[in-house]
Amino acid sequence: MICKIRDKSLSVVNAAVDYNIPIRTVYNKLSANDINSRPGGKTILTKDEEELLVHTIILFQEWQCPVTPSIVIHLAKSYMMELGKAISPNSTLRDWFTGFMKRWSKQLKLGKTEKLEKNRSNACRKEVIDNWFQHLHEVLTKYNLFNRPEALWNVDEAGFTDDPGRRSVVIKRNTKHTTSSQSGTGKSHTTLLICTSASGKKLPPYIIFQGAQLWSTSIPKNGFPGTRYNCTKSGWVDEPVFFHWFVNQFIPNVSKVKRPIILFFDGHQTHISARIVKAAMENQIELECFPPHTTIILQPLDVVTLHKIKTAWRSLLVEHNIKTNSSSIDKQRFTLLISELWKNHLLKEHCSSGFSKAGIYPYEPQTVSKEKLLIPPTSTVMVLPVTDAQRTSSNDIIIDKPPRQRLHRSASCDQFSNTCE
Repeated sequence: MICKIRDKSLSVVNAAVDYNIPIRTVYNKLSANDINSRPGGKTILTKDEEELLVHTIILFQEWQCPVTPSIVIHLAKSYMMELGKAISPNSTLRDWFTGFMKRWSKQLKLGKTEKLEKNRSNACRKEVIDNWFQHLHEVLTKYNLFNRPEALWNVDEAGFTDDPGRRSVVIKRNTKHTTSSQSGTGKSHTTLLICTSASGKKLPPYIIFQGAQLWSTSIPKNGFPGTRYNCTKSGWVDEPVFFHWFVNQFIPNVSKVKRPIILFFDGHQTHISARIVKAAMENQIELECFPPHTTIILQPLDVVTLHKIKTAWRSLLVEHNIKTNSSSIDKQRFTLLISELWKNHLLKEHCSSGFSKAGIYPYEPQTVSKEKLLIPPTSTVMVLPVTDAQRTSSNDIIIDKPPRQRLHRSASCDQFSNTCE
C-alpha cells in the first residue's frame, strides 16, 4: 500500500477505503516509512545541516575538547546566520537545543564534568598524549600518510611586537643604568597566521592588523608574494578571519598536493566552526586538533619554528633601529620586515624539524619529552554521563545564556593581497 501511494498509483483516500483503515493511520504509516522524517514541526536547520553540526561536535570530542551546551548553541547560531536563517541575533536557542538533542539522541548525549586533583591530572595528561599519538597512528594508517610529509601541515597564530627586548651591551665599568633608543614602545601588537609542512614548505604570511578598517595605503606593493591581510578590533584571530585564511590562503596553496591532507592546529574555539568543517570535508582535508595544554611539546610550530623566527625578528628590529635611528614602524614597514623574515629567516629546516621533534613525521612518539609539559591546572575536567535524575534538574546545565560577544570585528578584506607571480 505504501509503495503504491508513493508511486502515485493509489491515492490516500482510496487506500483508506480499500484497506478499511482511517486516513490518519495511512498518513502515520507514510511518515513512519520516511527515513528523512523527524518528529515535531519544521526545524531551523535541515537534517543535512544538523548532521554537519553533529559531526563538528563529535570532532571536538575526538580532539579531547568536548563542548558545552552553550558552545553548541554558539556554533549553531553562527552557522544559522551564515546560512541566512530567519533567527534573531538575541535568540538564546534554548528550545532549539532541547529539540536538537532529542532528534540526535542516538548520536549525542549530555555529560557532566568532574574536577581532578593535581596528581591525578598529571597522570591523565600523560595518558592524553599517549591517546593522541594512538589516534594519530590510526589516522596516518587510514590515509596512508606515513611517507607523505607534503600532506602534513600545521597552522598557528603568533604575535609580533615592535620591541626587540632587552639585550646585552658593552658599557663603561662605572655605568649604573643603561638605556638605548628603539622604534616602538612594545605596545604595538600584530598577529600572523603561520603555516608550514613536514616537507619544509611554508605558506605566505597572513597578517592581521588591529583596527576597524584596513586601507590600501597600508599595504606595500613589494611585500612577500602571496601575503594576505586582514584586521580585527582586537588584533587577534577570530572565526571569520580563520575561515577566510582557510578558504582563500590554505586551500589554494595546497591545491596541487595529493589528497587527503591533514591540518594540525591548537584547540582554540575561534579556529573551528561548522562552515570550516564543511569546507574541509569538501576539499578532503582532515582537521586534527592538539589536546589542551600540550602544544608546547606536540605542535611543530611551537617546538621549533616559532622560536627560530621570533629570535630572527628581534634581530631585524635591532637592525632597523640602527639603520633608521629608531624610526617608528608603521604597517608598511612592519610588512616589509615580515617579508624579509619570510625570505631569509624562515628556513626549510626550521619548518620540517618541528614535525620531527614533535614526533609527527617521522612518526616517533618516543621522541617527545613529557617533562616539558607546563604545570597543569588543578581543575582538569572529565566528561561523565548524565543520569536521568540529573537531566531533569534545571541547575545542572545552564544553556539560557549565549557566549557574550565582547568585540565587534570587521569582515575579511578579500581585496588586499599580494598574489604570487
